[in-house]
Amino acid sequence: MKAKKKPHHEAVVITSELAAIVGKTPQWIRQLTRDGVLNQVGRGKYHLSESVQAYCEHAAGGREDDKKPRLIDYKTEHEKTKAEKAALELEEMKGNLHAAADVELLLNDLIQTTKSRLLAVPSRIATECENESAEIVESVVRREIENALSSLAKYSPEY
Repeated sequence: MKAKKKPHHEAVVITSELAAIVGKTPQWIRQLTRDGVLNQVGRGKYHLSESVQAYCEHAAGGREDDKKPRLIDYKTEHEKTKAEKAALELEEMKGNLHAAADVELLLNDLIQTTKSRLLAVPSRIATECENESAEIVESVVRREIENALSSLAKYSPEY
């Protein structure tokens, strides 16, 4: 004949005991109860293991499978953002990355230089090609444009 198993009775603790176990105040435990994190089994009484597990889950930021944002997720995202920022700063220090404002200044200077070279072409051609044939004018225009484009290809901000 088999012995009958005794029903397992889970330990029940009062608010102040649960507070001491998790290292918080009784007021904190009552607030977590009002927030629905902890469940009482009687006035000021809690199942010990269930409450400790619920508290630990709450302290970790909640269950991963529910759709509520968790503190741990925010911290992880913050750390990821900090790491990305540090990587960008490192690339900039190495000279592999340039600030948008620097690139914009460089491009503006490049465009202005090219524009002024191209706008100077007609006046140089006009004096050089006076009374010349269309073939000569075309070759001079081509040469001047190629010179302007060549200087564009060799462009450097210091130049």
